[in-house]
Amino acid sequence: MSKSFQTKLSAALLVIAMLCLGIVITDAQAASKQFEGQTLIVGVWSGPYAKNFEAAIVKPFEELTGAKILLKYSWDFTPEIIAAPADDPPLDVAETADSDYWLGVQRKLWLPIRYENVPNYDKLFDYVKNTLSPTTEFGVPFDAGINGLVYRKDLVQTAPTTWKDYLKPEYKGKISVEQWFPYWVYWASFMTDYDPGYKAIYSPEGRDAIIEAAKKLSENWMFAYNSGSEFWSALEAGEIVAGEYTIGSIISKIKEEEAEKGKSNLAMVLPPEGGWCYTDHLCVVRGTKKRDLAETFINYTISTEAQIAFLTRHHNLLFNKEVVPHIPEILKGIHPESDEDWKRVIPIDAETLEPLRKELTERFTKEVLIQ
Repeated sequence: MSKSFQTKLSAALLVIAMLCLGIVITDAQAASKQFEGQTLIVGVWSGPYAKNFEAAIVKPFEELTGAKILLKYSWDFTPEIIAAPADDPPLDVAETADSDYWLGVQRKLWLPIRYENVPNYDKLFDYVKNTLSPTTEFGVPFDAGINGLVYRKDLVQTAPTTWKDYLKPEYKGKISVEQWFPYWVYWASFMTDYDPGYKAIYSPEGRDAIIEAAKKLSENWMFAYNSGSEFWSALEAGEIVAGEYTIGSIISKIKEEEAEKGKSNLAMVLPPEGGWCYTDHLCVVRGTKKRDLAETFINYTISTEAQIAFLTRHHNLLFNKEVVPHIPEILKGIHPESDEDWKRVIPIDAETLEPLRKELTERFTKEVLIQ
């Protein structure tokens, strides 16, 4: 018996013994010696998102691999990457969403993902891979934030159930919606007669209908908000009784109130016609010297354990199919449990809307905000 055969046999017997004992080697653990002592710079969204990302994903990954993750915070990393030398990027992995992801694809800021290093990709919902993401060649889908309706259940006469409910007289002067592009394009599309509403985006006539719908809703809003703090302060003060916001953030507010007061007056709903979402991708930045470690880290972020950990902390929509049995009660009926459920989650079409940004923003400002 050759020495090489003896070595392979011993290794195989060891693996069998470990499996019998219930010891599982994760992808990250297998890479521990390879990456121990290395540092990876990862860009993620700031605020509570970063705190939850670090606790649920970064710390466990560091413990498993011995690698060090250095987080950078922003809401758009593309300007910094474009300004840096192509062979000396300011970070190795960037979180991106919609317009900045698409800009990076166009400007060749992201390296193609080598999926042999990201086997957990096979665990993602097919809808996420094939529909929610505009392309997975340059970025791996990580999570999504979907917008829905939020209201003060102690102040409304009738709880809203659809987007068009905010056109009812009882909400006159008592709601607020966001004016960020392209979010306003989507909520206004749901106010049109198009079915589904977002189809209005794809024709000049439909976009005219979107502007008219926004004008009609403006008769009922108290203001269109620019910042989350502006929205929440008005809702907490009772100056408005309802509006729309990212569901993950709504849940965070509900939990804050419950922790402080023992109960919350806030309630939320994802209407049957659905809601639009931003889709976060994790991308390997061009010029990085840590491509292998970057892809190993990204693979861990979509592992079952990492996705469950982040879901229970931040309450965004997570893409790994194996999170379904772990969906928190507060997200039941909102978080998709099948590819069919995902059809209510409408991705922002940055490829279509970005070329229209200037035109639509000017029209919204002149015809809706200033009248």
